[in-house]
Amino acid sequence: MDVNQRFDRIVHDTVFIRDLCLLEYCPIDDSTFPLSDTIIDRFCSKILPQIGHKIKTLFLSRTSIERVLHATNYSNLNHLGLCDIEYKVAKSLFDDESPLIHMFKNQISSLFINLSDEDDLLSMGALTSIIFIEIFNKCTNLRCLKINPSLFDFGTVNDFMTYRTTICSTLLELHVTLTHMQDCLCILDGRFDQLRILYITFHHICFEFSETKHNVGYFY
Repeated sequence: MDVNQRFDRIVHDTVFIRDLCLLEYCPIDDSTFPLSDTIIDRFCSKILPQIGHKIKTLFLSRTSIERVLHATNYSNLNHLGLCDIEYKVAKSLFDDESPLIHMFKNQISSLFINLSDEDDLLSMGALTSIIFIEIFNKCTNLRCLKINPSLFDFGTVNDFMTYRTTICSTLLELHVTLTHMQDCLCILDGRFDQLRILYITFHHICFEFSETKHNVGYFY
């Protein structure tokens, strides 16, 4: 079977194209790697323009995010994973001038975003918090958000939350990494008023509880 015939099979394989992961998986350590530029270029030029409207879930790596997202129109894309994405690229995706902003506002209901590590943990926390804020400002249809494993500077987020009675009225599930238990209580103070499932990884736990009411059904 030649290359063109294999491409044709891919285009007509509804199971394959509905949930598309453009990453290479390594079972030895359960890690992922970017696909080669040659393969990504072929997807962008030959495959994605034909199947973009059929894709519902898409996982991308840092080296392919911009090329793939701009390759075609993803009119039915609801679930998006951005792995090892650089801060500048993440920030540009949520910019009001981005040609993709309509997709984030109207389509994306589930978002996984993993920012690439910075040498300075304090800078990493601040940058993650800025992206966190941008997501809730722009993704108005969001049901599930996973930011992993980045660390928050929750002071930045708190400044944003102070003037908002509701942060996100659609979010049902949230996965974050925090530094203090008090940060968790800020999430549970009612401004994520539809939140039902919360997964938290703590880097430091300080048991300073206060009387905070919440409606979360599952807390992990």
